[in-house]
Amino acid sequence: MRSVPLSSKQNLISQTGFAIAASRQPYYAFHWHEHDCAMLLWPRAGALDSAWNDEEGARRRSRLVRGQALLLPSHVEHSTRAESAVQQHGELYLAPELLRSCQAVGVLQLDGAAQAMLDALCKPAMSAAALPMLVAALITQLDANHRLQAQARVAQAPLPMARQWLALLRSRLEDGLPLPAIAASASALGATTRTLQRACQEAYGLSPITLRRRILAQAARQRIALGEPLAQVSAELGFSSSGHLGRLLRSVDTASVPNTSGYAACDDASFALDAGPDVG
Repeated sequence: MRSVPLSSKQNLISQTGFAIAASRQPYYAFHWHEHDCAMLLWPRAGALDSAWNDEEGARRRSRLVRGQALLLPSHVEHSTRAESAVQQHGELYLAPELLRSCQAVGVLQLDGAAQAMLDALCKPAMSAAALPMLVAALITQLDANHRLQAQARVAQAPLPMARQWLALLRSRLEDGLPLPAIAASASALGATTRTLQRACQEAYGLSPITLRRRILAQAARQRIALGEPLAQVSAELGFSSSGHLGRLLRSVDTASVPNTSGYAACDDASFALDAGPDVG
């Protein structure tokens, strides 16, 4: 039993183990579906809002821009949308055996070599005979760069407290856990509520409550833009009714939400709180 439609690519990859596709469709939207092969998705111009379910079934989402790619194994439910009329993106469908030794998965930060290879894949003049070698080299490059970035993350200095706090919220929600109160999350970081408040003011000029409300509203808008019903988004983000979410969306401007992509694996992970008359 499938919960989403299957978009089969087996006929495309049967000969070589891979297939390349590209789109320039304005306001591109492909709601929840899955493929019977792996998929590498990357923006060439504009941005893509993508969501998918990870190996544990948790909902993940990210806003992809040039220099990034999303690599998903086979039979992973996902959805992709472009909010602008001007967009270009590429899709590389891969037989699972081609990725057997590749550890890269999810959102990938592309280095110059990988970006150049992806650009070359979409060139009309690229020889068909050269494509298998280029695809193999691309997979090797993505895996090598992923390992280097993982090592760098382990070695990097601790993040400032305000960014640690946002990272903590993201991590709990990605794991499907309820969002802790501000005092509890400050304690988890070994700090007092006042210390966390000062850290957020110094880093972003905002209180923790204001930050959390803005991030929650941003997450809700992104999920709705991906085609999820308002009632479903409201329930999964912890609101007692969609009316509470609607009031939050009308009252909160997310244009100045801090960019926290430097430390989070998923740039646009959804944020939830206990909802009530005041969603603070």
